[in-house]
Amino acid sequence: MDAKWSLVRIFKSKFMNIGIDFRMKIVRRELIDITVAMALSIGLLSAPAKASDAISEAELYTVKILTAIEYPFGSDTKGSNVGAGFLVDQDRGWIVTNAHVVGRSPSKLKVSWKNQSYVRAEKVYIDNHLDLAIIKVDPKTMHVGTIGAQLGCGADFKPGAQVIAFGHPWSIDYTATRGIISGTTIRRGSEYLQTDAALNPGNSGGPLIEMSQGQVIAVNSSGLQKSKSEGMNFAIPVEFVCTILDLLRAGKDPAPPILPIQFATTLKNNELVIALAEGAWAHELKIGDRVDAINGNTKVNSVSRVLDEMRGKKNVEFRIDRMGKKIDVALKVPEAKDKVTRLGVQVSGMTVGRSTIANSDPDEMLIQYIADASEAEQSGFSDGDIIVAIDGKKIRGQAALLKAINFSVGKVSEFMLKRERPEPGWYDYFARKLTIENVFTVDEVFAKR
Repeated sequence: MDAKWSLVRIFKSKFMNIGIDFRMKIVRRELIDITVAMALSIGLLSAPAKASDAISEAELYTVKILTAIEYPFGSDTKGSNVGAGFLVDQDRGWIVTNAHVVGRSPSKLKVSWKNQSYVRAEKVYIDNHLDLAIIKVDPKTMHVGTIGAQLGCGADFKPGAQVIAFGHPWSIDYTATRGIISGTTIRRGSEYLQTDAALNPGNSGGPLIEMSQGQVIAVNSSGLQKSKSEGMNFAIPVEFVCTILDLLRAGKDPAPPILPIQFATTLKNNELVIALAEGAWAHELKIGDRVDAINGNTKVNSVSRVLDEMRGKKNVEFRIDRMGKKIDVALKVPEAKDKVTRLGVQVSGMTVGRSTIANSDPDEMLIQYIADASEAEQSGFSDGDIIVAIDGKKIRGQAALLKAINFSVGKVSEFMLKRERPEPGWYDYFARKLTIENVFTVDEVFAKR
């Protein structure tokens, strides 16, 4: 009661300073209740203790991750990277983090807990839709006292819930920032929780913790540039993580299927509308169909949720609205999976492999990376170029590429290259000569040597 009356005096003093008239007829008990409610809403009561408990636990399951990439593919860059992650399975040594932290390219990983030495880690699963990765360490290397994070798999946290982002911002290790859930947003088809808790380089892959329950509800992922916005940061909802973990534990492949449909979204409530349907699905789904539910889930308003309903399944049921008529459509989930495959060839200082863009031609050999001052750079090659032919022989697939360059090691070959113009869909062709040297394949096995 004394604490409550102290808060009454604090609020009364503040309100009187800004001209609020406290001479209204409010009974004493009502004033106490209102004051306490206001104090709780801004975190003056009990919240500090809960925040302290949540941070203490986070220190026991959060890790620091060091990544080294020598031969980058796609959007990855060469060099070392620092990020966060958190333990989710003590028996298996599984840790959740971002795909961009550990790289979709072949990489070497090290992990450490607070005040502990680094140990080797390796990838278990990388998602090609979500910015999500599962890596593992040998459970025997984990120190006594390490715990697994509590995941809020089935929880439904509303905007306004108080959260803590935990990680290593700007290499300031094991640091917490506080904010609220601002809402849910969809960016390029992927669904995120939006928060105003500060996220900086080093926070990526760390836990976003709901304060009242101490559960991890999302994986910190990214934020808009500070020059463009303030407090606009994004995290991957943990329910998607839970689906992937459950499938992995059951020995099933959690990779999302390659869908023969494309979606459009409406301005109203982000409804999903069929924009394109191909193959067998084109017989059942029509352009303009609105998706009401998938497998009975009526909250499917993003591609992330569509894929979440299909991971590890053989069949799927759509409830669609076709010009006001409700229709149930049963379909087989495509067997083809959207997997992360990073297999390439290193030749004369450049890494060549298939495109990392979904639905691209799997036989086109794309220059992924060119080292500074390499033979390839000096010969006028550029990352993003597509190798069309070598010495007049058409190149389709890695086997054809390896055959052509292995035959020419130590010699000068002429490459025919296709290069995209600034205007999408337009290309120019170039002929470039290259001395073939230092040829070897690049994959995850190579990265671990």
